[in-house]
Amino acid sequence: AGAAGPGVTAEAKAATLEQVPKPKNLESASMLTPEQQRIVIASVGERQITLGELEARINREPPVLRSQLTSMQRRMDYLQKWVQFEVLAQEARRQGLDKDPEVLEQLQQAMVRRYLLEVGKAEVKPADITDADCRQYYDANQGLYHKPEQVELSHMLLKTEAEARKVADELRAGAEGNAGKLVALWNDYVVRLSQDKATAPYLGALGLVSKTPVPGQTTRSPVPPAVLEAALSLKPFEVGPVVQSEAGWHVLMATGRSPAVDKTFDEVKDSIRPRIVKRERDLRRQKLLDELRARTKVDLNEEALRALPVPQAPVPVKGAAPRSEEHTSELQSLTNLVCRLLLEK
Repeated sequence: AGAAGPGVTAEAKAATLEQVPKPKNLESASMLTPEQQRIVIASVGERQITLGELEARINREPPVLRSQLTSMQRRMDYLQKWVQFEVLAQEARRQGLDKDPEVLEQLQQAMVRRYLLEVGKAEVKPADITDADCRQYYDANQGLYHKPEQVELSHMLLKTEAEARKVADELRAGAEGNAGKLVALWNDYVVRLSQDKATAPYLGALGLVSKTPVPGQTTRSPVPPAVLEAALSLKPFEVGPVVQSEAGWHVLMATGRSPAVDKTFDEVKDSIRPRIVKRERDLRRQKLLDELRARTKVDLNEEALRALPVPQAPVPVKGAAPRSEEHTSELQSLTNLVCRLLLEK
């Protein structure tokens, strides 16, 4: 719990490992007999892989990958990849890569994942949440289940009616019915012309407005009744009529609408249960982190942190194809890491 991050000593890592709860037997849910689990299906040097180990490893793979291992040939291919991994791992150890800082950091991350997994087994489950718990949550969060119709509103404030009408006409004409063009024009006009200094930095965005106030919901600038009335009739990305208030003349644009919500307890009870589970999980994990943090000496050097240069965004290479996210198995991810480290050696 205390040791983490690059540069941690091996002793600290070992001490941390001892604090991780011991996982239950991975083969406890096996469909094999104890005798079958002990059958050796591959030997790689001194390492023996049993049928039970293979079953347990396959069971830890994502469902999509498991569904591809139905044929004998597919399972043999999977075993061959494991053998390949063991060959690489043994060579990596011979070259001392088991002491490489990056490998030790990967171990730290794996330990943290396993630690949180073991801690999570004691967390609250959906079945633990009663109807009374759900009712209490429903009553305490009425704003989630009872809302008036709302409009996401932007505005710009101008001094005269003539100026406001001119801007509104130019926005409609320049947009040509295209929302993207309208937004681009709107942003330019707001920055240059709006007299409302509270909303101009936010490109005129006021926030959600509605006839009935929503508890805890505010706008960046007061919304006069006439502005509110006009806003509620707007369609998304439509420039509304100019409206006068004591502050001046408003040009309005809606960027979205939220329909009214009026849900009974019975309608939302099933959706409340996972909300409570998540809330309890977050509270318990935060409590755990607070307790671990309190037991661990932590020193932060804020002044040194200020000296760290701001990372620069990567410059896209012209003509380069975007990288796709690849989902690999646990074995493939580990194999890739070991191969890279061996090649760098």
